[in-house]
Amino acid sequence: MKISVVGLGYIGLPTGAMLAEAGHEVCGFDVNAQLRSRLRAGEIPGTENPVRELAAKAIAEGRMRVSERIESADAYVICTPTPTIDNRPDLSFVEAAATAVAAAARPGDLIVLESTVPPGTTERIVGNALRRAGKKPGEFRIAHCPERVIPGNIVYELRHNARVIGGRTASDARYARDLYASFVDGELMLTDCTTAELVKVVENTYRDVNIAFANELALLAEELGVDVWETIELANKHPRVNILRPGPGVGGHCIPVDPHFLSNANPFSTELIQTARRVNERMPHRVVRRVVEYVPGEPAEKKIALLGAAYKADVDDARESPTQRVEELLRERGYRTCVYDPLVTSFSRPLCASLEEAVAEADALILMTDHAAFRAVEPGMAGGLMRGRVLIDARRFFDAESWRAAGFTTYVLGARASSSLADLAMA
Repeated sequence: MKISVVGLGYIGLPTGAMLAEAGHEVCGFDVNAQLRSRLRAGEIPGTENPVRELAAKAIAEGRMRVSERIESADAYVICTPTPTIDNRPDLSFVEAAATAVAAAARPGDLIVLESTVPPGTTERIVGNALRRAGKKPGEFRIAHCPERVIPGNIVYELRHNARVIGGRTASDARYARDLYASFVDGELMLTDCTTAELVKVVENTYRDVNIAFANELALLAEELGVDVWETIELANKHPRVNILRPGPGVGGHCIPVDPHFLSNANPFSTELIQTARRVNERMPHRVVRRVVEYVPGEPAEKKIALLGAAYKADVDDARESPTQRVEELLRERGYRTCVYDPLVTSFSRPLCASLEEAVAEADALILMTDHAAFRAVEPGMAGGLMRGRVLIDARRFFDAESWRAAGFTTYVLGARASSSLADLAMA
């Protein structure tokens, strides 16, 4: 088949490359002209080597072209972003892509929306786009097949994860299944479009609610004087319990965004979902409160170093990262900040060039992202460059005893207090 992939971001590019590897003729389009030029030159963005290698090979061998327009094809796969504005889904990218696809599509063609959208979106947006183009939706095959990958392991998960394929009709779902079966080894489960849309946002909302529960447990454990990490580990020994890890907030494009797709659909039937979102959105404030408590004095005279800009470990993705919110809150209070991340290249503010620059003359160090690279950070080295010796570990990543032995006062989210504020005041 000839396949037109619309949107060459972190999902569209590897999806197109895998389709090309499976033997299809793939033409990819993205509205970003600079990205198109880079891809044609063989410059593949991102840090995931399997994605870079697969895409570079497909483009170099001519099995995947980067086009200046959406070409007519047998199937169209839309992989555009769906951000939120004021906690409401912004479907403008999906609508623009659907409009462009509708202009190029011919009766009998398959149109697949992979973008995460609120339930009821695929048939409405694709159908309306076809009608505006003077075409009848019933003459086209329409499906929704949401991606289910995790950054850091995209190629493997695209190939091996089970996929939910929703069709406007049962025949449409089966036709889309045949396309995905050409490169997916995981189970392909068929349903209708709206159910497939709901499944995707439910998956990410489940994780948001679970993390909110873990975060509430962390705060409660601090009040009770117990260790939440031990508590969760022991509770998870139960065969039907799986509590996730607490942290300084929730980031990434999906988990903090998708719950709003449900709560906006019906705010009166989604109270638990809305509460979980508020719990996770407040966690950056908890981190900043600890800075205020553990670093007394005039904020304008204090420098805070933050390790990690990415929203999760060992990825270069800083979208919706809790670090961004923590840094904003610190600056609002007058603190000077310096953020260092060895993987991230794009952040809301300029990043420090090195770990040494970040910690130099800092009054406190906050571990925000548990990158494996940060295992090499030595308490003695950091303390030797810092003006104050305070460690705030929002991921329970460092060995607190080693840092205390190096003269640091430590706070670990959800752990027993290592020193009281009264002891700190007397130090």
